[in-house]
Amino acid sequence: MNTIEWNESLSVGIEEIDNQHKGLIDIINLLESSSKVAERHKICFEIVLKLKQYCDEHFMTEETYMVRYDYPMFVAHKKEHTEFIKNVLDFEMACVEFYSPYTPMLDFLKEWFVKHIKDTDIKMGDFLKKSI
Repeated sequence: MNTIEWNESLSVGIEEIDNQHKGLIDIINLLESSSKVAERHKICFEIVLKLKQYCDEHFMTEETYMVRYDYPMFVAHKKEHTEFIKNVLDFEMACVEFYSPYTPMLDFLKEWFVKHIKDTDIKMGDFLKKSI
């Protein structure tokens, strides 16, 4: 099991956003820990519901900061959020069709976490720290 552990290299420097990212780590690690569970389908669906709630709260938080401080990469950043939501909705559809998208969902979340948070969000955080 390869869980993700929070460390300062993941920090964007804004406590509210960092705390929400820690919540995403918890969701990813919950999915990771369900690898051997017989009812993986049910857990995948629960993860999708958690991800939808996460998207609503977290993306609104980031986008509010970006608009408030006139972040120049807002459009590109928001596009990544939109793509994430699309993927979550695709996973939800797979769950509704009684397919347990455990591996694709875990692979997607881990890849997105590294790419988006360690790159896109860190850049946003650097900008916001200078602006706030």
